[in-house]
Amino acid sequence: MSIFLPEDFIEEVRAANEIIDVISEYISLKPRGKNFFGLCPFHNEKTPSFSVDPQKQLYHCFGCGEGGNVFNFIMAQERLNFVDAVKFLAERKGISLPGSFNMVEDEEVKRQRQELYKINRAAAMFYHQNLLSNEGINALEYLRSRGIDSKTIRTFGLGYAPDSWNSTMNHLLDQGFDKGLLMQIGLVVEKGNSTYDRFRNRLMFPIIDHRDRVVGFGGRVLDDSLPKYLNSSESPIFSKSNILFGLNLAKKQRPIDHLIIVEGYLDVIALYEYGFYNAVASLGTALTQDQAKLLRRYTSNIYIAYDGDTAGQKATARGLDILKDAGCNVKVIKLPKGMDPDDILRRHGVEYFNKLVKNAVSLTDYKLEQLRLGFNLDNPEEKVKFATKAAEILVGVENPLERDVYIQKLYTSTGFRPELIYRLMDQLKNKKRPGLKRNVVGNNRYTKSVSKVNLGLPANIKAEKHLIRFMTESGELARNIIKQLGDLEFEDPIHREVLDIIKRLLEKNIEPHAAQILNYVQEHQRRCKLTEIFKLEMEYDNVDKYIKDCIYELRRYQLEKRGNYLKEQISKMEREGDSGTAQYWKLVEELNTINRMNKLGGMGKEEVL
Repeated sequence: MSIFLPEDFIEEVRAANEIIDVISEYISLKPRGKNFFGLCPFHNEKTPSFSVDPQKQLYHCFGCGEGGNVFNFIMAQERLNFVDAVKFLAERKGISLPGSFNMVEDEEVKRQRQELYKINRAAAMFYHQNLLSNEGINALEYLRSRGIDSKTIRTFGLGYAPDSWNSTMNHLLDQGFDKGLLMQIGLVVEKGNSTYDRFRNRLMFPIIDHRDRVVGFGGRVLDDSLPKYLNSSESPIFSKSNILFGLNLAKKQRPIDHLIIVEGYLDVIALYEYGFYNAVASLGTALTQDQAKLLRRYTSNIYIAYDGDTAGQKATARGLDILKDAGCNVKVIKLPKGMDPDDILRRHGVEYFNKLVKNAVSLTDYKLEQLRLGFNLDNPEEKVKFATKAAEILVGVENPLERDVYIQKLYTSTGFRPELIYRLMDQLKNKKRPGLKRNVVGNNRYTKSVSKVNLGLPANIKAEKHLIRFMTESGELARNIIKQLGDLEFEDPIHREVLDIIKRLLEKNIEPHAAQILNYVQEHQRRCKLTEIFKLEMEYDNVDKYIKDCIYELRRYQLEKRGNYLKEQISKMEREGDSGTAQYWKLVEELNTINRMNKLGGMGKEEVL
């Protein structure tokens, strides 16, 4: 279903969402000159080529060519269409939505999703009431044995699913909910001709997303039956790969210095009970890229505190690089073997856990420590293998000072001289280099010269690009250029489209800013091409003369194009015996006029651009 969005509303939302703030919630940005740079979220790279311009409110990657405004970034990162991206950013800044937004989503689909949220909320309340009843006494005693008090139970909305085949189903049906939706959301299971509750005789953990909606449940058995933990099935409102248990509470702790990732529900709850309000869990699955991006919205400092057993260490290793690629500063809290955060807090208390947090090691330290466990450094062959593997890890350390610290540590543990390790790292880099196919321009040459950026383009196309670039500087300059263009037309269809957009904006007395123009250009390739134009930095001494030179080039090109057409028509008439007609002499006279104009104006003798 289509929808018209008021232009002033779209621009209000765009202007309210400062592009540096929005993008910084997804990747780490660092200032360099007047722009900010980071690792591109649209392709894999080791050297930052993703540039964000706070003045123009644009982003552009010099490696893969992606570019656009804040709407385009959210569309790509959150996989939303333009309308939903506007809605997303409006909600981010608390901007009231116009009534027309009610038509954005198919009404039936939207109604059904809202109904699923209502069902989960009703189920959560049912489970919670059961926990506090005689039926849930065993579950309540279990929680209290773990040191979890009534306040924390209420905060997390913990509950109990009765030991019954259909108590939950019957309760929700009595409230008027549709049985088909109960099955769709995974609260009820169908097998053969019978339907029954998915969760029975389990301690229940409502899974609440970062927008405070109950999207699913986790259930823990109170005996030795299997599976020990059971999660809701995937549904239209629940996907384990992009939800983090406890984030709805952790995000409310402002400012958020860091977040701690743990393995299970009870770890998050135990940390909260002891005053650590910044813990989240990944629902028993390996950390995903979507979860890492979600974490990065709130802080770049992430601590991993997975269990100290082998499985926990493997899970830690998998999550490290995912978090790093998302722009996080990652540290590992080293837990005693066989213990989880819940165990540590109950046995050793807050002070001990704080000490573990304080002594957390960096990503590189953790990788090297885990690597060393697999080698006997008293054996010369294994020592070489260890040093080689360690060098592979150190190749990825970008800061040369940090890298040197680790090389010195490696020298201490292996005896291999630092210069040998550096030489080995250079060899490893050279091996990787031939496989790279990225077209990345050096940082010092990003936007130095228009002629270099546009090398090989026809002069008239260059002129069109430069005129568009100037028109985004101010409304006054744009009006001046349009007046001088007169009846001249741009050759490139994308340039013509942008010129029309600028004219429409000026008619409404709206300044044609680059980021605003992109609101009207959603086709991917056109948007990236325009972003590149808007990012051009042009070198000139006199702006008025530069603009006149560009328009001069356009007029010269159109005269040349018209002259070539006339020559073709004249030659055709001569071949067909029509050289004596009035039309023939009219074309000849027009061609002579163009030739005289070229001669008088010195056309073709001066390189304008």
